Amino acid sequence: MAVRIPEKYFPTFFAVGQAQRLPAGATVFMQGDPASNIYLIAKGRVRAFATSPSGRETTLEVLERGRLFGDSSFLSGTYRSVSIQTVTDSEIVAAATDKLFSVCQSSDELTKFIFQHMADTCNYLTHQITRLVHYNSVQRVADFLLCESERRKSSLLPYTHEEIANSVSLNRVTVSRILSDFKAHGWIESRYGSISVADRAQLSALLP
Repeated sequence: MAVRIPEKYFPTFFAVGQAQRLPAGATVFMQGDPASNIYLIAKGRVRAFATSPSGRETTLEVLERGRLFGDSSFLSGTYRSVSIQTVTDSEIVAAATDKLFSVCQSSDELTKFIFQHMADTCNYLTHQITRLVHYNSVQRVADFLLCESERRKSSLLPYTHEEIANSVSLNRVTVSRILSDFKAHGWIESRYGSISVADRAQLSALLP
């Protein structure tokens, strides 16, 4: 399950940070920008993606309420390795690292959650590398559905075919064909803008 900052700590972030209300499709920061603030998602969803020199985008993760992003700010003099864009109307809180460090000194529990969040992000990205390097196209899609439903603790996933394609580095036509096959077998149910995992066992059987 993805690590989230408990809601009881939201006021702490609001107190030391700056809240922003952004519409869907707004850019929070771009790959290559100087890293300074840590961000908490108070409402909505954002997409973390990397852009290749040729301009191809790969979605690394879609983050929801309670998630942090901008972890690279904990290292001074660094730059953003990904871009962040809102998926829905969102409210995010930008907190300077020095102010957040001051708060953490008085809260061991909040510090623990932040470290757990960073470790979870590292594990998630490591698994993505395994998926992209070692899995074929069908296995990539199956693994993505299984992984995301597990992290969200929900069988209902708010992803379009295009978003899944960007996440598993395949074209949309290929992903749509694979999802149609999964649906024909009864392993998933789909509707516009969302997919529901109906049979985890059968999808798991496709993996190495």
